[in-house]
Amino acid sequence: MALTKQSRYTFYVLGLLLLCLTAGYLGGRSGSDSGSAQTVASSGSSGQAAWIDKIKKAGVLRIGCADAPPTIVVKSDGTCTGPDLIPLQNLADGIGVKVKTVATTWQSIVAGLQANKYDIAADLDQTVERSLAIRFTNPSWSYPGVFLVERDSNLTTSKQILDSGDAIATSQGTALDAALQRAKAKELRVDTFQNALSGVKAGRAVAVFADLGTAVDMANKDKSMGIVVPDPAIFVHHVAYGVPASIDARSMEIVNVAIDNSVASGEIDRAFAEAGYRDVDALGDLQIKP
Repeated sequence: MALTKQSRYTFYVLGLLLLCLTAGYLGGRSGSDSGSAQTVASSGSSGQAAWIDKIKKAGVLRIGCADAPPTIVVKSDGTCTGPDLIPLQNLADGIGVKVKTVATTWQSIVAGLQANKYDIAADLDQTVERSLAIRFTNPSWSYPGVFLVERDSNLTTSKQILDSGDAIATSQGTALDAALQRAKAKELRVDTFQNALSGVKAGRAVAVFADLGTAVDMANKDKSMGIVVPDPAIFVHHVAYGVPASIDARSMEIVNVAIDNSVASGEIDRAFAEAGYRDVDALGDLQIKP
């Protein structure tokens, strides 16, 4: 069939458009492939787990830990045990290294991490102040701050305790300490929660302000003490693990996998229950109610 001038022009235009579209498609694919190759290369370079590799080379994961029964217990020989060490033991097992616990205090646990006395700090409350110096992993659990009072004190609410004007004892340098300062409470600041309890027994303070786990442990051991749960809450914190501020992203991801798996499997909850920990809604006769 003979083509008219208009038909030839139409086919010419269509041919040009097809050529442009084809070139553009191939160019786009080429650009995309180049981008993908660049992305893969970038991912490969950022995929180095330098912090993990350093621990694997040393053959040991050093864990800094301070006393906070029943979640972390510092024994007389300076070693630490407790359910909140489970994710870190799982991490060590996963990368094929041993665990070494390094006992410290709540006042110096962050400084010890910064000074490389250990690789990771266990059972650490997430706070903005600490985040300025170190980084935090995903949390392993959370807890409220509660009061521990003598049962014959007739104190049954947090308002009564705060309005008493008497000192409230707590462990210096902890997130609980900071919470009391924000509440403008009169404080008796001591080095451990056990000494805070001694301060109450000696009449130097009206109550101990502690994490729920510590308060449950103390109330279980001393039946003359009871727990007052603040309502509304004065303090609720997520507990995680402190790592150096310089940790690489790949290593952080590996640590978080170990933590998340330990939480999701129920290992931590079961270990907490075996250690005598109780949630707020299961305090039973340990709680003093109005």
